[in-house]
Amino acid sequence: MAVATAEKRREGMILVKVWEPTVRVTHWLLFLSITTLCITGYLIGNPTFSSPQEAAKTFTFGTIRFLHFAAAYVLLATFLIRLYWGFVGNRYARWSTLLPITGKRWRAIWKEVLDLALPKGKFRVYTGHSPLANVFYVLVYLAVLFSLVSGFTMYGAAHYTPFWRTISAWGLALFGNNLNTVHFWHHWLLWFFILFFLMHLYLVIYTIVVSRTTEIDTMISGYKFVVEETLSEEAE
Repeated sequence: MAVATAEKRREGMILVKVWEPTVRVTHWLLFLSITTLCITGYLIGNPTFSSPQEAAKTFTFGTIRFLHFAAAYVLLATFLIRLYWGFVGNRYARWSTLLPITGKRWRAIWKEVLDLALPKGKFRVYTGHSPLANVFYVLVYLAVLFSLVSGFTMYGAAHYTPFWRTISAWGLALFGNNLNTVHFWHHWLLWFFILFFLMHLYLVIYTIVVSRTTEIDTMISGYKFVVEETLSEEAE
């Protein structure tokens, strides 16, 4: 089965429509909301700055907390939309494609790891995400879910309304009813996202260099140029 239907050819490359608008919008919203959460979360946990004015006049820390909470709501909405789209979107967006549920996909993942560590041939180009990238994205979505649960658990513990107290009680039950444990793991997710960003950036640049594809443009336009002679089938 071919990876994709060719829509346009130019200089030995095939232009393919890959990412739907919903996937592209949620991708950038996830990036912006997680970036905002990481920056504001770090400042909340390590408030090293000071203001030359009265705190009541600047409200710096309150603004940081507001941005953190606002980004959390954006992240929640985006996650739910992407979760739903994983069931109704095209085959590149579906969970059945992202999850490593077949032996062929695990073999493709291992081969990609070896190709990255010990380059010895042509880098395989996939129309959608590569099998290894799919695994990383699944881990990110799980980390997003974990950060939402832990974050809203702490948020609910500070709001004395029936709704938030119930949410907090459910969340605390998952962490042994220990709010310090919730805070600990929520904090360490910051470093997970930073590490993922660095790995993601490296792999995007690596793919552009070795395969002449434009990963960033692809997530903006939805189209991807794939070198025809290196076009491979996706792992089923």
